Amino acid sequence: MTDKKEIDEIVATPSKFRTPSKKIRRREDGSPCLPLNLNNPVKTIYMIRHGESQGQAATRNGLDRKSDPTLLDCDLTTKGQAEACGIQSFFSEQEMESIQLVVSSPLTRALHTALLGFPNKNILVQYDLRELGSKAPENIPRDVEEVLADLEISLSRRDENVFLDVNSLKPSDWPRDYSPLVIKKDRIRKFFQWLYSDREENTVAVVCHYNVIRSAVIDSEKLKPKNAIPIRCSLYSNGELMLWQ
Repeated sequence: MTDKKEIDEIVATPSKFRTPSKKIRRREDGSPCLPLNLNNPVKTIYMIRHGESQGQAATRNGLDRKSDPTLLDCDLTTKGQAEACGIQSFFSEQEMESIQLVVSSPLTRALHTALLGFPNKNILVQYDLRELGSKAPENIPRDVEEVLADLEISLSRRDENVFLDVNSLKPSDWPRDYSPLVIKKDRIRKFFQWLYSDREENTVAVVCHYNVIRSAVIDSEKLKPKNAIPIRCSLYSNGELMLWQ
């Protein structure tokens, strides 16, 4: 039996008596990461923030980004459209050909970026990729039919042999979603688990938002996604997304 003297010594100098616990790897938001299995195949994911939005340009245009109603689910600026059209320049011909699917947030600025950046690729809209956090007008979603009407010109210029799927993953209550932030982040992680286990594509481009990318990628502490610049990541069999090494 341990006497009082021994107990006092353990409390005073625990490192001498206790086996150090294995450090748990955590994301930028503090949530624990699942163990990686390096023996299974790895998928390549290109995370892409949308081109410059009208929300980002609000201040220079004399608008209040936090409240101006004209910024509701706003579109890209002219600069943002040019950035979106230039996405392909970041890929080699072989890399572009390897992309088998594009998954996009339903918000206008992201979907427009996907349409302009990948006119010859199939696009699947994933509603859990909407931006996190801010309640600014630009982050308030609209009915997808309204979004498609505004993007009619870009839609008409797409290759007729590719699809845009806005219905397969659409929630029944869209665009209403009052879920807490922690639930939305969990949905993003479950999406990547689904992308690995349920989809056959091995190389996917995901067009979304600044906070979504930082939430999804494990090692994102110093990551500051820039508009329309692909970030190459590795998706492991447990659904964890890491920067490509």
